[in-house]
Order: sequence, then structure tokens, then C-alpha cells
Amino acid sequence: MKCFTYTYTIPALALAIILLPSQTYSWICPPTSSGKAFSSTTLAISHAPYISDGESWADGHSEEHLPSIDAVADADTDTATDDSTYLIHKGRAVNMIKRCVALEGLSLSNGWSNQATEAFTLAVEAVVRANPILTGQLVEEKKTSWPWNNKSTLRVIPGVFPPESHSFVTIVEPPSDLTSPEQAAGISATKLFHHVHNEVVPCLLDKPEFSYDQIKNASPLFDAKIMDFGDGYAAYSIKLSHAIGDGTTFFQIVSQISSYMNGRDPQPINWNNPLKSTHEIYPENFSKKDYERSYCGPFGWGVFKNIRTLSKRKCEYLLLNKDKISKKKKELQKSAENKRISSNDIIMSAICEMCGSSDVFAFDRSIRGIKEGVDKHDAGNFFWEIPFDREAGTKPSVIRNILTSDSGTFYDTDEVPLMPFLNGRVGRITSLASITHQTTFPGSQVICQFPSASFIRDLPLDVAVIFRFDEENFGIMHNFRRVMDSPLLGEIIS
Repeated sequence: MKCFTYTYTIPALALAIILLPSQTYSWICPPTSSGKAFSSTTLAISHAPYISDGESWADGHSEEHLPSIDAVADADTDTATDDSTYLIHKGRAVNMIKRCVALEGLSLSNGWSNQATEAFTLAVEAVVRANPILTGQLVEEKKTSWPWNNKSTLRVIPGVFPPESHSFVTIVEPPSDLTSPEQAAGISATKLFHHVHNEVVPCLLDKPEFSYDQIKNASPLFDAKIMDFGDGYAAYSIKLSHAIGDGTTFFQIVSQISSYMNGRDPQPINWNNPLKSTHEIYPENFSKKDYERSYCGPFGWGVFKNIRTLSKRKCEYLLLNKDKISKKKKELQKSAENKRISSNDIIMSAICEMCGSSDVFAFDRSIRGIKEGVDKHDAGNFFWEIPFDREAGTKPSVIRNILTSDSGTFYDTDEVPLMPFLNGRVGRITSLASITHQTTFPGSQVICQFPSASFIRDLPLDVAVIFRFDEENFGIMHNFRRVMDSPLLGEIIS
């Protein structure tokens, strides 16, 4: 079985993330919706298969679609509420949101030009003007100065980074010794992967930035970078603070950038759903016991036990062949129980089969269109973390049943097990995005996409990330302490 191994030094930061019994914590960056209108998948496993089948990217654009300065200036402006600030959260999830890492992805493209760079820059500015929350600063308002009372409220003050004086796009000059992707053209997916990972990613993807870093440093909540190689190839990245939205929100913003780049009217984003400030990330059928096991003392103790393994964890990558996955899916769909399974279900089951160091996994499910009062265009952290039994998840039908059931859960009330959390045998699966694939300019084509390894580097628990690498391969990035033989993985690996 082929895999690429990269060893990262885990900082002492992990010592600061042990939970107190009253705190909420999340290690994942959530998902995004996938479907025909979006033709993409993003950050975390859920509300559809994150990796949708039969996807096709937007096409049919003409070269006249460079967004004009007037289009940027005329971008519809969203309005803040609550005394000109955006209320982010005031519930239990505040501590979780503070400890979420920013959402970030990178794309490598060919057929690029100076006009495409200009279009990208103007489109980002147009999106910022249309969504003033992106110009804001994240602040925490504490209810009391007493250290044992950790109740607080998160808000965003818009206009701290106005587009008139702050550039949201950084032009990165390629290092003189950087090999251009043109010289790597035609190489195998494995070699292309190594090229992007070793030479391009360090130039564009930042070190992990958590929401509490953005509070402490008063840093911007949104930015983009572009590196034009000058030979028709370019790489670009987009980053969004997890405090202001989940993967679906990230997808909405990237979709707006794509619309402006291609001369289309973007779909407006609603930032003012009042449920955003009180929505909690655990399923509504959770009892107090389920919540405390999942996010309080038992989980915190398990994380503490796992800290000793940080120096031994490695970031490993696998490439999975799309054709092999499709073949396996058709084979499994011949049985009634697997009739509705997706490619994403198969990949998730392979991950469950290969992990020998967790007994419970969790993935994120968007609650847009599921929870009353939450529309598909609402921005914010509208998701639930869904725990499920890892061994049961080795069957793709189990994953599909969770996603299509009325409750959208695996465990019933009071059924979340105690021992996996106490023993630190709880992991996370997230589907990472290829949504930056959408930021194409007429005449350009995305070659591959790459996730930020910040999901993996600083986490003392098992984490797997599914991502779309190129047109022929999906990828898995993981840091499992123990990897077992997986017959299913053996059938779909590139």
C-alpha cells in the first residue's frame, strides 16, 4: 500500500488545549454542502456525500467576463446588526469556536494570465464589499473577570480592515529556486503531489491559525494569496476564520468569488440568522450525559492521555483512484442495503477499516434545511458533530443511513459510550475541500487542490481528512496512531 509520510513537530501548544469540565471543544473544521448547483465538496463529512458523484465544474464562460471596477464598487452590501456588530455566539459553543482552526485550501491552475490575476483580485474585493463581516475584527466579551466563570460572547466588529486601505489579496513572488509546475507537467499524480506539497504549499498555506489567535492578535478574518509563475501556471489560496462560518459558509464565499470572476451575479449570503448565536454543535437528541461525555471531563481526560503520543504522530497521505471507487460502488450497489451509497461513504468506510486506534469517530453535518429556521443560504457555524461507532462505520450503508435518517444520528439519547472518550479512542473525519477549484477564470483549468495540514499537526487524537486532489484521484490525509490492513482501501488506492 502506497503512502506518503511527513513527520511534523508538534508544539507545546497542545498542552494548552486540555479541557476543563465546563468547556466545550471541537477539533474539526466542518463541512459544506454538495450538489448539482455547487458541483463541489468541502470541509467535513456530511450533508450529502461530501464527495458527490457525477460532478461537473462550471463551464461555458467567455473571455469578456473580467469583473470591472464598477462591478466591485456596486457589489451589494450586507448590513450588520446589534449596534453595528455581528453577534457570533453566546452559548456553550463559544469555547469550541475559539479553538477552531481557520478554513483554508489551495489550488494549482494552468492557463493563467495577468488578466486572471486581476480578475481574482477584483472578485475578492467585490466579495469583501458585499459581505462587510469579512472586514471585521473578532472580539470576545467576557461576562465577568472571574477566571472560573468562562461565559462570554463572540462578536465581529466590521470595518476594522476596510477594503479602501487593506488589501485582502497578497501577491506572492515565487522563490527563485522554486521549480515551476510547467516543468513538472505530465508527471504522475504521486510526483505531482510531492511537488505541490514540498514546493508550493509552504509558500501559500499558513501555519494553523485558531480563532483565539485572531482575537489575541486582532488579525483579519479573511484573506487570499496568489502566486503567478509567469508561464501560464498559478497557485492561489483562500482562508476564512472558522469563527464566522463553517465549511458551507466558506463554500458560499468561494462561490461568490467564482461568480464575480466569470461575470455572473453571486448568490447573496445571509449573515443575520438569529439562531446563529445560540446554535450548539451537538445533536438535538443529546442528553446531558451524552454532552458531558462528548465534550467535558471524559473527552478532556482522553485528550490528556493522548498528549504523550504527539511526538510520534505522523502526517500520512494516500491517493485513491476515482475509477476504482466508482467500480467498487457499482459492485456494492447490487445489494439492497447499499443501493444508495456514495463515493464518500466508501471512502469513509475505508478510513474506519484502516484505523486501529479509535473506537468512535465523529463527522460534521450541516443542519441547513434540516433544522427549522435555518436556510441553505444562512452563514455561520450551522452544523452538528455526529459521533458513530467506528467498527459499524466499516459498512458504507451505515454511513449512508446516518446521513439519510430523520434524526441524522447514530446513537440514540443516552447511548454515547463512556470508555472510548475516557481512553482517548475518539477520532474525527472531515471532508476537505476542493472548493477553490471553482475560482477558475475563462481559459484556465485547475490541475489539483491541496488541503492545509493544520487539521493534523497539532491534534492529540486521530484525524482523517478526505480531499479531492485532481480529476483522477481523491486523497486521504491522516495521523492515526495505529493503521490496520484494510481490504476496502486496497481495492481503491491509486
